[in-house]
Amino acid sequence: MRNLLLFVFMFSAFISMSQNHPDSLKIATDSLREIEEVTVTGSRMAQSKKNSVISVSTLDQKLFRAISASSISDALKFSPGIRMETNCQTCNYTQVRMNGLGGSYSQILINGRPLFSSLMGLYGLEQIPTNMVDRIEVVNGGGSVLYGSNAIAGTINIITKQPEINFIEVSDKVSLIPKGPVEQAIQVNGAFVSKSKKNGFLFSGMNKVRDGYDRNKDGFTEIPRVNNSLLGINAFQNIGRSIELHADFWILHEQRQGGQLWNGDPQQAEQSEFRNQITSIGQFSGIWKSRNKKWNVQAYTGYQKTNRNHYTGIDHAEAWGKTNNITLQSGVQFGFTQRFGAKSKSTLIGGAEHYYDAIQDEIRGYDYSIDQHITQFAGFLQDQFDLGEKWSFVAGLRTTHHSNLQNLIVTPRAAILFKANGQWQFRLSYGNGFKAPQVFETDMHMAFANGGISQIRVDKDLKSEKSHAYSAQVNWNRRRKKMLYSSELTLFHTQLLHSFVLNEIPSPDPNKTLLLRTNGSNAEVTGLSESVRLRWDKYLQIDLNVTYQESRFTEAQQWSLEVEPIKAFLRTPNIYGSSTISIFPEGSWSGSLNCVYTGSMLVPHFGGTPELDHDVVLKTKSFFDVGIRAEHAIHIHKFEQTVRIGLGIQNLFDSYQSDFDTSKFRDSNFVYGPPKPRTVFVDLKWVIGGKH
Repeated sequence: MRNLLLFVFMFSAFISMSQNHPDSLKIATDSLREIEEVTVTGSRMAQSKKNSVISVSTLDQKLFRAISASSISDALKFSPGIRMETNCQTCNYTQVRMNGLGGSYSQILINGRPLFSSLMGLYGLEQIPTNMVDRIEVVNGGGSVLYGSNAIAGTINIITKQPEINFIEVSDKVSLIPKGPVEQAIQVNGAFVSKSKKNGFLFSGMNKVRDGYDRNKDGFTEIPRVNNSLLGINAFQNIGRSIELHADFWILHEQRQGGQLWNGDPQQAEQSEFRNQITSIGQFSGIWKSRNKKWNVQAYTGYQKTNRNHYTGIDHAEAWGKTNNITLQSGVQFGFTQRFGAKSKSTLIGGAEHYYDAIQDEIRGYDYSIDQHITQFAGFLQDQFDLGEKWSFVAGLRTTHHSNLQNLIVTPRAAILFKANGQWQFRLSYGNGFKAPQVFETDMHMAFANGGISQIRVDKDLKSEKSHAYSAQVNWNRRRKKMLYSSELTLFHTQLLHSFVLNEIPSPDPNKTLLLRTNGSNAEVTGLSESVRLRWDKYLQIDLNVTYQESRFTEAQQWSLEVEPIKAFLRTPNIYGSSTISIFPEGSWSGSLNCVYTGSMLVPHFGGTPELDHDVVLKTKSFFDVGIRAEHAIHIHKFEQTVRIGLGIQNLFDSYQSDFDTSKFRDSNFVYGPPKPRTVFVDLKWVIGGKH
């Protein structure tokens, strides 16, 4: 890291000498830009947000700064209909829940490519720092036509920064849990673009270090020890006016250890989960655009490779394991636009893709082994027809051949947009999706329960899960002098057929809990989500997101042999939401107040600890995770530099779980609520050039 910082300072000196952008420090205060914001995720093409038939929510750098987000997982919980959930008291793996459905129902993309595997989904959202991200685009609801089988609950597209202007940026955030550990996150990125603007590159770096935290003083962690880092580069080359080439590469390393407070050999601890993981991700794409702007063709390829050594054991058990995962994706896509008269046009998008994912995971001491290979070939076609200035229609179809299925899978999609006037918009959409039976999913995390470990097995007769997703949305926005008002009300309904469930089955080993992934009954998720924004010029911005939903199986499910079956989804509150209030968000002095609300929910709790000798279902309390932050920006115009100093508190009222299990025999999946207790932080950012 010392060599990296030395390189940063040398590069920053070069930037200062070569910078030729005197207007780069101007801050855009025109709130109309928010209405004209360009998105790409809804229909796999660039278009203004108000003209996108598929509704897209955006999280950007302004939000990241207001909430002092260090990673993607910090930011996603401020998107409508999304809840970030910690699922293990020992290792703290997380998953994103969209519209009440678990992490495996959401498709996570990096620059539009599905390289985020199930294994990466365990910790990957914590490992990707916000300094390398330009924005996150979120589509709630079915999107399987464009992005594949996992986009049942929705799609999250992480769009990384691209080199546009010369700049260098260094940030350091130090956080302290009172009577707990210090966390430090250093982030670095910068870019160089040639004078001709035909080529350039951007680099990113990050290192985060934190010791373990024991909340209930039983000698076992509630927050694990972490040391992770990232290095990455994005580059582009334009050839003439028609061809663009893009290449991205990142490498991530993380070491994580939870359980007994112990920094030595994990096997020597009374209970421990240890992960040492290296992941590399690479992408390459080429785009050709015709001179008349009617045609464009893209070809792309990418990979993700993860190697992991891990330990999950009690009482020095022989529980070392090894995981290897590789994901490959490649494809071609074309786009064609044809105008009809002055105000109508048709935009046709089509393509073909190949997807391959292989994972081998083994723990010999537990006689546990997974060797899964999945291959998919898919073709897709979608047409958006804009009829005048008021009506737009989208219809699409995707056909997929999946190596685990005999029949071809056909997934349709349809949507309508009606713009009544400049203030009102109405949207209707339908999407069909499927999940093929496969061995490794996000929930295949091995945990501790009932005084031993818990393992998930897969029913040999597991059938595909299918879905139907419907949504209706009303958007209203109004500009009045220096005020901007906007409201977005969404009704959603998702039906799952042959839904995947986890049911406890008898185990021959008293120290091992067995859960079977099998097909349960059908299930339905119905709800509404409301988002409101109020902006007063450059002085004040208020954002509020609230979701109310009900998630139920048509027949009661037996998750434990000791508890009566229930129809309600577990770990799924009926009400949740978030809000942010930013004061002078673009000024030299600024402040923000944010809150994440998690309503009461039913949580499963396996017995086996000193506090509990039998399985129960617990109804939790509600949580208000409130944060505050103040910032002062110092602009040094002579050298085109800005220094930002921030100070704040996360989880101000210490709204945190109070009934953690104790001892090595705890149920590690019995964890809920905010991911951290009250935390005080200081952040510092130094920027040369670029957009401050």
